[in-house]
Amino acid sequence: MHEAAATWCIAQQLTTDVKQVCSDARVPALVARVLINRGLRERADIERFLRPSAAHLHSPFAFRHMDRAVNRIAGALARGEKMLVQGDYDVDGSASSALLLNCLRHLGGNAQASIPVRALDGYGLNERVVREAAQDGVKLLITCDNGTTAVKEIALASELGIDTIITDHHTVPPELPRAFAVLNPHVSDEKLPFKDLCGAGVAYKLALALIERLQPNVAQNGWRDFLESAQSLVAMAAIADVVPLKGENRVFSRFGLRSMPQSANPGIRALMEIASLDRVPTGTDVAFKLAPRLNAGGRLGRETLALEILTSPSYGEAVKLVAESDILNRRRQQLDREHTKKAADIVRADAAYEQDRVLVVGHDDFHAGVVGIVAARLTETFNKPAVLVAFKGEHGRGSGRSVPGFHLYNALNDCAHLMKRFGGHEQAAGLEISRENFGLLRRAVNDVAGRHVLNGDYATRTLDIDAEVSFSEIDMAAVEYLQLMEPFGEGNAEPLFSARAVDVIAAPKVVGRGTGHLSLLLRQAGGPAFRGIGFGMGAQAQDIVRGDKLRIAFAPIINEFHGSREVELSLKAVRKE
Repeated sequence: MHEAAATWCIAQQLTTDVKQVCSDARVPALVARVLINRGLRERADIERFLRPSAAHLHSPFAFRHMDRAVNRIAGALARGEKMLVQGDYDVDGSASSALLLNCLRHLGGNAQASIPVRALDGYGLNERVVREAAQDGVKLLITCDNGTTAVKEIALASELGIDTIITDHHTVPPELPRAFAVLNPHVSDEKLPFKDLCGAGVAYKLALALIERLQPNVAQNGWRDFLESAQSLVAMAAIADVVPLKGENRVFSRFGLRSMPQSANPGIRALMEIASLDRVPTGTDVAFKLAPRLNAGGRLGRETLALEILTSPSYGEAVKLVAESDILNRRRQQLDREHTKKAADIVRADAAYEQDRVLVVGHDDFHAGVVGIVAARLTETFNKPAVLVAFKGEHGRGSGRSVPGFHLYNALNDCAHLMKRFGGHEQAAGLEISRENFGLLRRAVNDVAGRHVLNGDYATRTLDIDAEVSFSEIDMAAVEYLQLMEPFGEGNAEPLFSARAVDVIAAPKVVGRGTGHLSLLLRQAGGPAFRGIGFGMGAQAQDIVRGDKLRIAFAPIINEFHGSREVELSLKAVRKE
């Protein structure tokens, strides 16, 4: 099995277009090239993108069922009814649950939250929770980041006298549950201006609608602090759940990240401290430092831990919980490494996988809590969609990750008869399957991929580069403008550039732990010298010597150390000329 090699795809812009954007928007040429690649040419659009505002958020009452949902919750608050918020154990499910639970309690509601037990319940709403809720006297159930596919479970809730409000963002099946209200941007009847919200984004819309209806003066009773911390939850969820960081998600992520260092939420502040973040975090910080710690409990048998952190009543309590999550995250990292090696070895050892368009891999030794991460690793390595299944006896729980252009949920939906349960969206999905159907699923999903879109060469992976530039174009002012494009993530990739004929002017170094990071001192004729750092690229140091000429792909960044600031190049790939 061949690992995916990278082909550099360098975007081209007309010189006249670059000059026009530079003139109209008053930005450096380096920035103008990136904006053009993002489809931004008009000054108003560029200003809206670089400087998002709360005014860019749409009314929460644009949802067709929002009035119904708000009125039902208002009635529950007035009558003191028991309410249950049903979430999930990933960042989005936990953040959205915490957001709504904090809101309902701040409104004086009698509310609790439930997170499924992975080994017992799988994901999302389940019959056990519904029956226990009815026995406990719950009259209103609100789902967060799940519920769209829970037709049977919500029908049972109705039979037991429980109304259900769905807040979700996952792909909508042919049959919707008969809930009291459904808040999902992807329902066909919705006419929302922006539909790519994460689950926490939908929960935020419901919370905002409740506040606007019941607490019109948001400056009173801590509502402004609540909304700021709620936006931080949405920002973390949007980045962790890999939704496009455009439109309203860009507003949430920009302002949510900005408010995190002084958040009114003790759990957020504790997470920042253990990750050694004393500044506004970036999208990369969320993806690699904060989200993994929140996810760790759900992966390793402490499914409620993230919810406990994000609803912690005190900073001291939050610190203890975050310390627990940090320990679990280190254990998760170990399992990640072990399972990724095992899964990759299985793929490389089986020649049949060479022809498969979708990698479907199962094993009894896989841990159900890390199959999603390992599926993502396989996708990165082989540039193919991957579904990983952990078996226990005759039952398997799996998770899948996709590549751009392949709708994983739709592909699995064509194979629905082979699975006990499944759910998800275009780029990620979860499933439950029997052992006897595993081989059938592997063949079926590959048949679907072959019929529809996946006919390309998977030996080639692309590295999308915004422009080829010279070092003379890179300075502090231009990089500071690029930082206005943060946070980077899905739908708003970190700007990447390439440069040719770059001289290595000092012996390469390997810095950092583990495989190490490649450190180079680089100069291009007629331009300044820059330090280049290639994270995880330490092994390449042995192939580079002083005096080499390189072609590099990089992202310019600002390194701040002891009060000094300088531009560095974050290397993504290096090649000898």
